[in-house]
Amino acid sequence: MGKLTGGFRAALFGLVGATAISAPVAAGSDSVAAFYKGKTLTMTMGTRPGGSFQVYGRLFSQHMPKYIPGNPTIVPNFMPGAGGTKAANYLYTVASKTGNQMLLSHALPLAEMLKPKGLKFKSAKFQWLGSFSAITQVLTTWHSSPIKTLADAKSKQGVMSAFAKNHLTYQFVSLANNVIGTKFKIIVGYRGGARNNQAMEQGETHGWVPSWGNLNGTKPHWLANKKVNLLMLYAFKRLPALPDVPTILELASDKDKPVVEFMLNGTPIARSLAFPPGVPADRVAALRVAFNKTMVDPGFLAEAKKRKMLIQPRTWQETTELVNKIVNSSPEMVARVKKAVGL
Repeated sequence: MGKLTGGFRAALFGLVGATAISAPVAAGSDSVAAFYKGKTLTMTMGTRPGGSFQVYGRLFSQHMPKYIPGNPTIVPNFMPGAGGTKAANYLYTVASKTGNQMLLSHALPLAEMLKPKGLKFKSAKFQWLGSFSAITQVLTTWHSSPIKTLADAKSKQGVMSAFAKNHLTYQFVSLANNVIGTKFKIIVGYRGGARNNQAMEQGETHGWVPSWGNLNGTKPHWLANKKVNLLMLYAFKRLPALPDVPTILELASDKDKPVVEFMLNGTPIARSLAFPPGVPADRVAALRVAFNKTMVDPGFLAEAKKRKMLIQPRTWQETTELVNKIVNSSPEMVARVKKAVGL
């Protein structure tokens, strides 16, 4: 399952008030059950099919409905574009605010602070249900490429693909160039994890920055057959599964560590569920309870383990706290980070 945070462990034992699993008023609300009975709850993802978000979305659609009063059907929906912010814009401004539309989100607070043009949402105003896993992205190259190590990446130019400039796949490679001293050329316009994987495999590019969930969940044979070089993690700590792969935080200078930490603050909440503002409070509370219950559901966890998908849940309070930490950063820090990530 992964390690529970202190806040989530407290929620499991009924110590967090309305969102605790034992909260009978929220969980058993007749009005909430009446609203959801026989209904469809759409879960919109800002990605194309074929990546780790689709796997997580399928898991939620299978296991979460039984914990929602009225037991609605959850239907995954894909709305790719603008690094996941097109979906966030839609949920925030257009989608129904009744509780029949929710977002499976990316690192929205980072997008809001670093490239706000065209964004119509405020991350702090989303009604967060909780985060189900940290996203750990990995600086990855294909086994036959000339870039096999970080030393190679510092001495010769590698070509990396990315979704768009407002996406972590671009920003994290740029961060490596500016903080670690790599010499990557970044080509944007590669939409979706499947397309980036294809470009790397076919030699069109040397690599990209997939999430560990993408590699481990959709390409386990690549790992088993050593088809990819894993150069560096974008995480606060090394992964137990990759003890020999260093983090960018380890490699950054003391001067650059605050910039790196700013970017990494978005990773624990880059896989979250949220309602847009305006959804009635009783439905929000009920879905927060349902989220907590799903996070400890044996069937959900067994399926996640089978697919090698990491589950590291955080409560809605912890998620909201991390969102606020990012959006309340100083203009000076934001300016430093923008320069480091190539914006």
